[in-house]
Amino acid sequence: MTDSDPPQQPIPSAPRLETAMRTHEAAEAAAPHEHFSVTRQGLVAAIANAIQFGRLSQRAVALLMVQLVRSDKLEAVVGTPTLEIMKHALRRLPGALRAADRAVAVSEDKIAILLPNLKSAMQARLAAGKIQRTLEQGFTVDGQKVLVRPVVGIATYPEHAELAEELIVHSDIAVGIANQRDLAQHVFEAEDRRDSDIYLGLEAPLREALRTNQLELHFQPQIDVATGKAVSAEALLRWNAPDFGMVSPATVIRIAEASGIVGAVTAWVINTALRQQADWLKRGLLVKLSLNLSTLNLTDVELPDAVQQALGTWNTEPSTITFEITESATVSDSVRSAEILVRLKELGVKLAIDDFGTGYSSLSYLKNFPLDELKIDRLFIQQLKSSVADQKIVKSVIALSHDFGMKVVAEGVEDDATFRELKKLGCDLVQGYAYSPALAPSTFIDWFQKHC
Repeated sequence: MTDSDPPQQPIPSAPRLETAMRTHEAAEAAAPHEHFSVTRQGLVAAIANAIQFGRLSQRAVALLMVQLVRSDKLEAVVGTPTLEIMKHALRRLPGALRAADRAVAVSEDKIAILLPNLKSAMQARLAAGKIQRTLEQGFTVDGQKVLVRPVVGIATYPEHAELAEELIVHSDIAVGIANQRDLAQHVFEAEDRRDSDIYLGLEAPLREALRTNQLELHFQPQIDVATGKAVSAEALLRWNAPDFGMVSPATVIRIAEASGIVGAVTAWVINTALRQQADWLKRGLLVKLSLNLSTLNLTDVELPDAVQQALGTWNTEPSTITFEITESATVSDSVRSAEILVRLKELGVKLAIDDFGTGYSSLSYLKNFPLDELKIDRLFIQQLKSSVADQKIVKSVIALSHDFGMKVVAEGVEDDATFRELKKLGCDLVQGYAYSPALAPSTFIDWFQKHC
């Protein structure tokens, strides 16, 4: 055992184990099915007791931090206080929990759920899935249907924490990472703590970067499968932060959303991309562009006006611009999202669903939103050459998309064999490292000229 290894817990003797079990069972008996009678202080005590029992019995303990995403915006939709949404969620949960599990609302939109006495940490992920399926059915509040998207951060003893408060902190960090990466679940990892600490120090530098134009856009080419030529590109945000180095686009957006400047960052991206396209057009090159929108962008009623202003400022042909949204971006506020997407569509721009197949209720998006394009997530592309199941899925998605009049883009294409398979299946566009990573504008346009 090295100095960095966690101390090995001894197998408990029979008397110690029996004492721990009696303490554990007594705590359960005190409130056999009162899942939600626990206060935060009581939760800490319950976690500590569960850890003590787990240490003696060689059992795992998990804490799930469940966030009802966008619940702070639900009042604007249905006129119902956030507290009412939380009450409905807490009433729904018992059917997804064991008698031994405990839960407490730790904020307006977060529920901490303690899962003691687990045989393995994998049980926590299975339990999280059951909880998510239970909550994402939605609630009827004052006669109106309210949908939430439950996102879960998971931390376990002994893998991620030895103390109760540490388990709470790590599960909270994990749910933040899940939100940042648009994941349904995220299990805490050691580097997440470092990333979280860094995140706390990036808000002020991001504001300064936006003010002083330190952000950059890079462009990843998209290839027409039929001709093999470059026809368009996805614009991707880059930020080389002083003292921190390169910051991922997802982290930039998370910080921007948390600090209330996501609208300003989005406006910068749109105007910078359209200005760059106009510059290339003066050189005789038309590069159609795809731009990403975040979850909060789709609740911003001013977004369509900002897009219209940018189109006019740079004299942009609207049909050469595609806005990409993720499936999960519209879940919790689908009514407002649909209204904003319709207004964008009326401007003449195109709309695409990104990472198709990884979010919620995938097929409903084809029916309910005015989409022009569908991007198949790299998850289904990377094993396409060898996986018959992935081939069947991709073939079906392409056929379905074409039936709806949509083009299909495959992302994450990394070799010619995958390209040939996608061509055989009828895919329209591809992008990935088989052709080029995202490039700085000057490098990109040189590459594009040679391949268009």
